Amino acid sequence: MEPHLTLAEIAYLLAEERSRPFVKHLAETCPQCGELYRQAEALMKRFRHWAPEVSILEGREADALFEKLMATGREFAVWSWKIDHDESLQTWGVAWVLLERARQRLGEEGGAAQARDLALLAVKIAESLGDFYHPESVADLKALTYATAGAAERALGDSDLQLKWLGPAATALDAGTGDAEVKREVAELLGLK
Repeated sequence: MEPHLTLAEIAYLLAEERSRPFVKHLAETCPQCGELYRQAEALMKRFRHWAPEVSILEGREADALFEKLMATGREFAVWSWKIDHDESLQTWGVAWVLLERARQRLGEEGGAAQARDLALLAVKIAESLGDFYHPESVADLKALTYATAGAAERALGDSDLQLKWLGPAATALDAGTGDAEVKREVAELLGLK
């Protein structure tokens, strides 16, 4: 039996521009490697970080880490404390899952309060992410999390608190990558579109 690439190896190879054709070719010729490549592509699309290693390696663990966080209780203060004291939760992947779940809850009847809490947890993580994640990418994440918190406050009927998040969202957006999709999402969340 021939050895196959692992998901981690695919992530590292995709990080090198010149290795990408090799990985794609291998994925086309080997069904097992092809399946892993499709998983890698799905994680990169979902977690929207420019570095494949971040999207793939953190993304594959993010849902389980989110569940670990949620299992600690139902209170924002408990979740916040857990994030402060468990470094495994202080990642792009966990922040992104929190953002996804916040936006999901935002669209559900009676979900605005939890959407706000989840968005604020994502803000907390985004604020702690270092240069490893690239400052402009982190700024995009911050813009999306602040805007989601603002949308949740609007849904809860508190326009003053919604405005509290407008400034940080705009500041983060200005410091971001300039990605048109991020700008569109932030404007939509803040009700500016």
